[in-house]
Amino acid sequence: MMQIQLGKTLDVEVVEGQLAELWKQITGAAKSEEDVAVMRARVANLLVFVTTDARCQEVHELLLELTASHPSRVLLMRGLDETPDIDIAMELESLCQTDKRTGARRLCCEEITLKAQGSFVDELPSAALPLLVSDLATFLWWRAPFTNADKIFTKLVRASDRLVIDSADFADTARDLGEVNQLFAETHARRTGVSDLNWARLTFWRGLLADFYDVPAYQPLLDALATVRIDYVGPEHAPESVAPQALLFAGWLAGRLGWQLSDEQLPNEGNTTTPFTFRRGAADASHRGSSPIVSEGLEDRNIKLELNRVARAAHKPGRLVQVELHSSHGRNEASFIVTRSADNVHLLAEARLGPTTQRGRVLPVRNRSAAQLLSREMEILCNDQIYQEAIATAALLIERLR
Repeated sequence: MMQIQLGKTLDVEVVEGQLAELWKQITGAAKSEEDVAVMRARVANLLVFVTTDARCQEVHELLLELTASHPSRVLLMRGLDETPDIDIAMELESLCQTDKRTGARRLCCEEITLKAQGSFVDELPSAALPLLVSDLATFLWWRAPFTNADKIFTKLVRASDRLVIDSADFADTARDLGEVNQLFAETHARRTGVSDLNWARLTFWRGLLADFYDVPAYQPLLDALATVRIDYVGPEHAPESVAPQALLFAGWLAGRLGWQLSDEQLPNEGNTTTPFTFRRGAADASHRGSSPIVSEGLEDRNIKLELNRVARAAHKPGRLVQVELHSSHGRNEASFIVTRSADNVHLLAEARLGPTTQRGRVLPVRNRSAAQLLSREMEILCNDQIYQEAIATAALLIERLR
């Protein structure tokens, strides 16, 4: 990496001139003719907003991995609300991929870091947005608490094609998921797609559970669901609260199966289990693609949902541990389970039909890095309607928790 630190000026022409100078330094530092064949690439703009130096450093370290697949102009903004006021300072740095065999540079893009403190934090969007490369998609990775009334957040969202958040980082699950739900109703955000890295982590969970609905012999039992139990580890920032993953998964399942939250209130079963009642009526829909299939003409019945916090030292905070669907059809009892293996290496699916256990698919626990998750989201521009529905249901559950 090469770095240039600018003075007080934030003139766009000056910054572009310094970026050109940085590029000359990269090509001029070649040790051989092979080194000179360096590409300066930008396929997207990436705005990142953080509020701590630790998170700023964390983002800085993962950018090299991210830009290997998505070379971008990265505008990293660090805003501290502390006093005293400190005006915006800017640094320019190259991000270069190298040949593993020879060490020669092959691909370079740029990172522009803007830091401000106190009252000058509000000026960060005004300094960053003119530096966006025109005609490229713009992604905003927001790594800080937010409200839809936040002026900085609003300005950056309006300038972006896609907003990326990570609900695993939410310090206040109820408040922050509520803000995400409200975001979908905001006029300025309707043209902006929304990604949640925590939702992406649930892809295998949703796929394995949906597989049960592809087995015709299971359908009568699945139509007779009585209880859904979602076990999770408490989130790191608020261990006693319900993990966002559990709420998102519950919202997805209820939305795909056409359940409506019942007015019936159930008492909490101890300090770790939060129960809800859903009402399932006659369904007239069929959902496919990692989604359960809803049968037509189902009788009305109540379904109990339990969000159960468990202690699992081997699992990361905020993650799902097991999902179990239990049904009773005549004299037949059945459970459909997706769970983490004891060594936390695989996700397992199994159907327990009375005394018989039928094994389903086994998938690896991927534990993808933030860079890998973000890279995938930078390939998507449209909104995920299923995620939006899951958030809406999660918001209803949160209202019941208050």
